[in-house]
Order: sequence, then structure tokens, then C-alpha cells
Amino acid sequence: MAPRTRPSPCVLFTEETWGSALHAARSLGTKGVPVLIATAGIGAKVFGKSRHCTAAVDLPGDGEALCRGLRDWVSAQLEDDEVVVVLPLSDHLLDVLNRHRDLFGEQFRLGIPPHQVTEALIDKERSLQLAEESGLHVPRWVVVEPGSDPAVAAELRLPVIVRPTSWATTGEHYFKCIVARSAADLSTAITRAVGSGATLIAQEYLEVSDDQVEFAILWKGSERNMFAACTGRKRRQSAPGGGVMAWGIAEDLPDVREQTLRFVDGVGFSGLGGAEFIRHDGQLSFIEFNPRLEAIHFLAAAAGVHTVALAYDGLARGRYPGAVPVQRPAAAWIGGAWLERLRHDHSQWPTAIGDRLRFALHRNRTKAVWTVRDPMPGVALLLRLASQLRAKRRHPEVTA
Repeated sequence: MAPRTRPSPCVLFTEETWGSALHAARSLGTKGVPVLIATAGIGAKVFGKSRHCTAAVDLPGDGEALCRGLRDWVSAQLEDDEVVVVLPLSDHLLDVLNRHRDLFGEQFRLGIPPHQVTEALIDKERSLQLAEESGLHVPRWVVVEPGSDPAVAAELRLPVIVRPTSWATTGEHYFKCIVARSAADLSTAITRAVGSGATLIAQEYLEVSDDQVEFAILWKGSERNMFAACTGRKRRQSAPGGGVMAWGIAEDLPDVREQTLRFVDGVGFSGLGGAEFIRHDGQLSFIEFNPRLEAIHFLAAAAGVHTVALAYDGLARGRYPGAVPVQRPAAAWIGGAWLERLRHDHSQWPTAIGDRLRFALHRNRTKAVWTVRDPMPGVALLLRLASQLRAKRRHPEVTA
């Protein structure tokens, strides 16, 4: 048998998270790693245009059927007995892999935390409890379930943010979060969501500027207790009340790093993740933890903390760095998130232009999708969005 010459492949298991998946593919592809991208939905035509993508596929279905489709497609791409790393890029796909991890043989190295840790961290209720048990400050919160009295949330101080306890508890109508600024709005939001079958977290909302939202993008090895994190702050979000980062910076924040490490050690976490905090009145408050590859991981990579490469090396090769990477200043721009903000408020154009100029002043900067060295995915994405816009104009009664 001829000796194997290529590194172990890596599968990026994604939805329509363009920048996150493309940057992960570029991070690994530049190191010679064969990158396979499997999309739960429609995305292969975009991802397959990347010079760093070995193969791409759209997979139908959900749950067990989706995992079987992933396993069978990946198996057909592998050489005999070849090890393959699988990294999910959304909470939904993390949960699917966790529930059906027994479908994957030993050659599949799933980049997800241990089963019980994953179950706990996908559930925002349990995640908030674990943060409190780890000694972190958490704004007051309550759980509201179908059949319970929505008035339980009335004890919270306004404004209140309402969100599902997980991606699977949104009820009949998906939503990420709602900020209620009056008792009437809070009652309406909870009654509608719970009435459609949602289970909710209602939590006191901290009114801060976007740049008081801080984060840690991290990797923790399952061996040697090695921990690497890039900390930073958002400069703007996709909505005035929160949302996806539109642009932000990597900045050394020792207390964010320390509290994130305290949390992951306390819950027994290993793998890729991201923590979010709010700095309010001089106090750091825990908001959430994502137990999978953080969408803005490319900012960490630009800052010198290559979390994707760290995870891949540990899973595929059992290799750990000799020293923890030290971050440097960096800035990241996510144009899609800024466009989302402008779509809801056209008066934000001067702010957008100012932000773009401030971003351009950073010496070390990165963007979500576009890069001169790998331009074709950006072109394919533009063509896809233009096609969707034309279809919407022809058939305005059909919503995207």
C-alpha cells in the first residue's frame, strides 16, 4: 500500500453562514488540508467556488437523516481508514451531531464537546445557571414555558430581552430575540411566543452602547488543559439593540479572558467556543456562551489566535502548540450585518460610512467574505443575492 500523502480532511458542517465557513476553509486550505463543506440547506454553489474547497454538497433533511447523509457523503470522499475532522458551525448542527454522534465511526473526529456538556450549553437556561455557579455575574432572568404564567417576567426591571432557551424552542415562529421596553410590550411578546409553543428566557436588558459588548473567541484542548482565547469588543451590531457584529476589534481584555476560562473550566468544556459579556457600570456581566466555532472566528485568526487550526491539529494529529498564542490588535468587518442594520434604518448611512473609514485605519484588518486571493465565492454570493432580489421583485407576495 502506498503511503498516504495528504493531511486528514476537515468537514465544515454549516448552514448559510458565509463568512464563517469561508474563513475556516481558507485557514485550513492554506495549510494544505483538504476541506469538505456540507451545507444543511443551499450553499454548495457558493462554497464550491473557493479555491480552498475540495468538495461541497447540499444535504437535505434534518436530524438522523441529515447525519446519515453527511456520513455517507464524507465516507465517499475518503481514502481507506482516513481520519476526518468534522466541525459544526451553528447551534442547530451542533445539536444534531450531538444527538446522533453514535452514527459516526472512529475515523470521524467530531469537533464538539462531550455529550452532557453539549446538552447543557445548548440550553440557555442551564448555561446561565452554570455561569452563576462559576461565580460570574448574570443579569436577573426567569424561564417562561407553555402553560406557565407570563406574569412571572413582570418582576424583572424594564427593559427586558426575551429569547428562546435554544434554537429548538422558538415555537412555530422563529425569532432570535425581542427587547421589550414597556410592560405591555413584554406581555404581548411573551404571550405570542409562548402561545406558539416557545420556551423562553426573559432577562433584564442592560442598556449599553455597542462597544460595551465584549467577547472571547476560544479553543480549549481536551488534553494538557491548554486554553487559547482572543478577546475583543464589538464596535457596531446588526441592530441598535443587539445582534450580529457588524464590525469589531481584537483587544486584550484580561478580565474577559479570566472569566471565560473560569466558566469553561467549571463546566468541563473542551473544543471551540465563544463567550459574550456586557460591561455595564464598571461590572462585567455574562450574556451567553456558544459551544461551537464562533461566527467571528476570523477576527481571532487575524489577531494571531487561529482557533480553527488549533482544533484541527488537536483532533486530527493530537498536536498541541508549544506555547499559547498571544493576540495582536486586529479589526473585522461584516458587510452583511451592516446592510441588515441599514435595511431597517436608512438614517444609519452616515454612521456606516464613518465606521468603514475607522475600520480602514486599522493596520491589521479582515473582512467576512471578500478576499483578493479567493474572490470567486464573493462573486457567486453577489449573483445569488441579485437573483433572489429579482425573484422578489417579480413575485412580491413571496417573502424570502
